[in-house]
Amino acid sequence: MKKILLTVVLSTLSVGVFAATAQETLQFYKQELSSFPAKDSSATRAYAETLSNGLQTWITQNGQNEAVPEALLWQARLQTKADQNGAALVTLLKLRYTTKEDPTQLVSLFGENIEALKKDSREIAKRAFVNGTSEKAAFAEQKEAEMLYTLSKLEGKKYYPAAAQAFESFFARHPFYSGNNEVELWYGDLHRTNGNYLAAITQYKKADALYPNSPYKAASLRLIGDIYADNLKNTAAATEAYTTVLRLYPNSAETGIVYKHMAILDENNKQYDSALINYDKAIELLDNAPAVYEAYRGKADVYVKTKQYEPAYQTLHQAAQLANLQPQQAAEALAESAKIARKRLKDDTKYIQSLEKAILLQPNGEDTPVWMYNVAAAYEKAGKSAQAAEVYKKLILQFPTSKYASSAQSGLTRLGKAN
Repeated sequence: MKKILLTVVLSTLSVGVFAATAQETLQFYKQELSSFPAKDSSATRAYAETLSNGLQTWITQNGQNEAVPEALLWQARLQTKADQNGAALVTLLKLRYTTKEDPTQLVSLFGENIEALKKDSREIAKRAFVNGTSEKAAFAEQKEAEMLYTLSKLEGKKYYPAAAQAFESFFARHPFYSGNNEVELWYGDLHRTNGNYLAAITQYKKADALYPNSPYKAASLRLIGDIYADNLKNTAAATEAYTTVLRLYPNSAETGIVYKHMAILDENNKQYDSALINYDKAIELLDNAPAVYEAYRGKADVYVKTKQYEPAYQTLHQAAQLANLQPQQAAEALAESAKIARKRLKDDTKYIQSLEKAILLQPNGEDTPVWMYNVAAAYEKAGKSAQAAEVYKKLILQFPTSKYASSAQSGLTRLGKAN
């Protein structure tokens, strides 16, 4: 008889422990939130943090539940109340990327937490928040992975721990996600962006060691070299990483970038002959890839440093003619060549030609007024009054509020008196 009663009691207790459904548990938190103290204090902040942690457990347990967006929103509000701005920002980005929540309803809350990021990162975060996930992300894991890619680009002392936890949580919940080899690299990027360079190196090593069939092995090694070169200023370690890429993965898409970065190392160490050789290799291998523009600019810098001004001028013009180059980049290369033409080559014809090409590429650019004024002034100096007057007039009409417009008017006055 006693044995039967004991069984009944244990059965009753077991039913009681597991009685609450996911919805009932969420309702419990909502009731707690409805009576949340209005007055801000250390006690209410601690309380908000505790409730936020409880909601995180609920979200982890019920990842596919249709109420997850609501839970994430409440969690972000609690994190804000707890002064966990970095965590709130991560939660809001996750809400934006992984659900269909209307971003206009979240703007105010997002704005309250954006200061967890450094200023340079805030515009990146804002654009990501507005755009959300891409059309190619069809599955939940892909959407969250895209969110992690965004996190890897952002920097902030309050933000970094929460972002790192988001990566760790993803790996714990999706150990077999097919794109984890790339996500591992993004995690390394997060560490590097936030100044944790040794952790970044370890993460890149992990991405190489734990994924034997990863197509990013060469990239992992190259990124390690970049940290040694740019951040830790360890030329020997950087060179070892770069040469390992060239030895093990000679046909990798990374080799062009490696040669470019080796050239930068050589240039910084005043090994200019070697730098020119490596820049040429980079240009050959990169072809029309975006990074080839930087290789041309670097090569031109070496020519200037070695007082080879004519090759520097020509190299910048080659850079400006690259296929698929952004007009702004091409114009910047031409403007730089113009400086060389005037200051180093003492050639006003080349100076004018370079600036006129830059103006054609950027007719309404930020630097266009000064370029136009400099062209007109050069014509005036050369005694070509008609050409000078024409450019001065165009400048006044096109940029009437620019400070160079008044200077152009003075130029026209001078030309009028001269005639």
